[in-house]
Amino acid sequence: MQVNVQQFLDDAGVKEPFYPGKRIVLPCAQTGEFKSHCVVLDWRVPEKIRLEIKPGLSGKDLEPQKLKNYPVSLQMPTYVEIEVINDNKSDEEEGEEEGKSSSGKGGSGGQKMKLMASAFGEVVDGKIPALGKIVEMVIMGSEIAAEAFGEVLTQLTKQINQAKVSTTALLAQAGKMITKVMPPSFMAPKGDETVTYKYDQEKNADIGFRSTLG
Repeated sequence: MQVNVQQFLDDAGVKEPFYPGKRIVLPCAQTGEFKSHCVVLDWRVPEKIRLEIKPGLSGKDLEPQKLKNYPVSLQMPTYVEIEVINDNKSDEEEGEEEGKSSSGKGGSGGQKMKLMASAFGEVVDGKIPALGKIVEMVIMGSEIAAEAFGEVLTQLTKQINQAKVSTTALLAQAGKMITKVMPPSFMAPKGDETVTYKYDQEKNADIGFRSTLG
């Protein structure tokens, strides 16, 4: 799923400039002990943006002794990985990257520095990559299916704007996107099915039988 990076930042109410090489911590202070959390936006890797929900307000990983005081919903990993789609690259830059990938991993450190410098130069020129592609979404340690990315990201964006993220609500939102099939007549439905089971007599007529020769 593609996402407009600048539109996401606007909808989430992020006022601080965000560009390649930068990491932002958005505090979500809550009343009550061990309920405050934060949203970390990390673009220090030019080709990838990582959005992560962390317990506490510092944006740092907490020691186990402190972490255990927070609700399980904040202890478990919640993050979104966005691959940046850079439409500002020239044909020459594209050729250089293809040459690098075909030559193996050698000089990867120098290449990363070059990418960072190039990304910074684009920011100065006002050419921040506009598009990104969600490649992974994990809520409370559960990997979310691609078909639910849009609904969950919309909900998460609203929560960030309100400075209060509920990972349990996000997981529930993802669950709504799961197709639950109505069982056949001889099984009792649970009540949350969204698709009616269709019994095909022809397809099921030969189940359990196999023709033999001789």
